[in-house]
Amino acid sequence: MLNWKTLLPAAVLLAFGVAQGFSQMAIELTLYAGFYLAGLYKKEYALYLFALSYPFLTFRPIIFFLLVLIFLLLMEGIDKERLMNVVKSKVFLAAAFFVLAVGITAVTSVNLRESMQDYVLYYLPSLVLLAVLMMFIDSRTVLYRFLLCFVVSGAVLALYGLAQYLLIGHTPPKWVDVKTNPLLGTRIYAVFGNPNVFAEYLVLVLPLCFALIYYVKAFKHKILLCGLFAVTALALVLTYSRGAWVAFAFAMLLLLLKTDRKLILYGLILVLVAAAFNLIPQVIMDRLATIVNPTEDTSGDYRFKMWTAAFAIIRDYWLTGIGSDPSTLFRVYADYEIPGVNIFHLHNIWIQAFVNGGILGIAALLYLFYRLLKESYTISANRLGGRQATLGIALFASITGIGVAGLNEDIWHDYRVMMAFWIVTALIGSIEMMLRLGRNKDGTV
Repeated sequence: MLNWKTLLPAAVLLAFGVAQGFSQMAIELTLYAGFYLAGLYKKEYALYLFALSYPFLTFRPIIFFLLVLIFLLLMEGIDKERLMNVVKSKVFLAAAFFVLAVGITAVTSVNLRESMQDYVLYYLPSLVLLAVLMMFIDSRTVLYRFLLCFVVSGAVLALYGLAQYLLIGHTPPKWVDVKTNPLLGTRIYAVFGNPNVFAEYLVLVLPLCFALIYYVKAFKHKILLCGLFAVTALALVLTYSRGAWVAFAFAMLLLLLKTDRKLILYGLILVLVAAAFNLIPQVIMDRLATIVNPTEDTSGDYRFKMWTAAFAIIRDYWLTGIGSDPSTLFRVYADYEIPGVNIFHLHNIWIQAFVNGGILGIAALLYLFYRLLKESYTISANRLGGRQATLGIALFASITGIGVAGLNEDIWHDYRVMMAFWIVTALIGSIEMMLRLGRNKDGTV
């Protein structure tokens, strides 16, 4: 495979980047060439590099990497039988129905160009990514290595976030209500530009990181994964994202009920002892207190007022929705808004889906989550699945967690969080296919 015909495109990309004289362009094209060459050496290596690098990349390189993955599949010849199994899988069909519903909402929007731009750039590639990942992840070895890369990438981002906590000083005032949280000065956000968005990503990653501790056999690997989990969990704490805290706690409760119930008791005892001896920092206690009375905090009050207006929109547009383009949302919302409550989006995926797409929009989203939860729970309950059952409950917890986080934030607002969601979806679909088709061809990992 490594001959002049395959090496020439990589060499041209690298030469073109250097010739430009712009370091950013040269680095980007060199990255493309490296990714391409790794895939030529072994196509799974490109898959692992994608899992490791995508959160650090802008949207353009991510799309290029996706195209390379497609090209690698085409070079080896597509397994038509597997492709048909992917397309017919319940996970893929649920995702396709959701993407189709978003497409219908986009087509019926008043501002067709704006809505179709978002649809073509983000939603269609997401469905393609899902299919490509399910084509690649065809064995337990590939599954484990891909998942490990996904978790390691999250831990590296967490370390970057911890470095921010030590170096950046104070974060923008718009992220903190100084009246209810006077001690809170720094919230980490890594490369996501917003601590709440970073926290959504961590909610998806953490249950899978925890499950890998039980999945691996070697004690040294368990210790390493415990370290990765601890670092990533600490980063979630330092985002000070209350909605993500609640989502993570709920996800971990579900995960521990299936894997190790004793840890729930130990965790409660630890929290009670820490609270009794004032070991929990006051800034965290203040933040937790605002969860009980969310309307006393400006961001909580802002959301409740926004949702009140959104429910009024749903009342009048419940059948068809208003369309998916932001311009239409702003114009329609202006007729319902409470004075002083301006919006960019509705900070709730469920309400947003109902407002945008009416009955079809919310039905498609509910069905997607139902199917993901059902298939992941089925994996966890499959006695023949072995250690994959542990991954099943972790995937169930991850999807549940992001669904709960979606009550307070828009998880589709950042393309990297969206990509992480579809990666988790692909993992569910891939494991379900392995168990259903009996194609665990590599034996135990």
